Amino acid sequence: MKPLNKNTILTNLPKNRVNLTIYKEITSTNELSKNTAFKNEFNLILAEKQTAGKGRHGKNWYSPKNGNIYMSLSTKKELNYAPLSLLVGIICAQVLTKYTNKGAVRLKWPNDIVVNNKKVGGILVEKVVSDSETTTIVGIGINFLIDPQEKWWGDLSHYNVGDSRDHIISMITSKIINLFNKENEDWIDEWLKYCMHINKEVKIIKTDDSSENAIFKSIDQDGCALLETEMGIKIFNSGEISIKGVY
Repeated sequence: MKPLNKNTILTNLPKNRVNLTIYKEITSTNELSKNTAFKNEFNLILAEKQTAGKGRHGKNWYSPKNGNIYMSLSTKKELNYAPLSLLVGIICAQVLTKYTNKGAVRLKWPNDIVVNNKKVGGILVEKVVSDSETTTIVGIGINFLIDPQEKWWGDLSHYNVGDSRDHIISMITSKIINLFNKENEDWIDEWLKYCMHINKEVKIIKTDDSSENAIFKSIDQDGCALLETEMGIKIFNSGEISIKGVY
């Protein structure tokens, strides 16, 4: 698989607004973003390999050097009209759908990207406050080719899209930047369109490790899950529960 190409990635991006750096190997694109000075409105950091990639709740994100996407886009601009991680999920699903079969790309609440019932990607949004300034970091990992021994993950190898990494990164980045330019009023309907477990029974695991079954009904303006339980509709945020039994 050919290496990332800086010129190709920047072709359709506003070069006066984005600073792009590509690394062969680093610990984590999100961690490096926290210590990278801003030259433009947005810092885009890419890596061919991560040695300490991470997902939600500090979990490890397996990041081998085999042509996957490991990227972080950071900015000091603010977005308050919707939860950024869910908005980015919509973007990833939209872009990857162009390269896969219709309906193949789905979203699992709150931020998993799923293809053919296996997780192929994840989104991690972090905020860092320093000297009264807030930096927002959007980390995205997408598997194009995973090692056979990691078969519980999914990848996009079936679709032969490895040589499209540059274009996929460029499109995702462009669409994220546009989120800060214009409010998306229809984002809930768009997210639900890709949701793989809408109106289906799911198992929710709470922070105290207790569990119960519920029907996933929808999400609200804050990105919280609306679940139908034996006690009626309950609202949970992503820090309170995890969803199991979906794939």
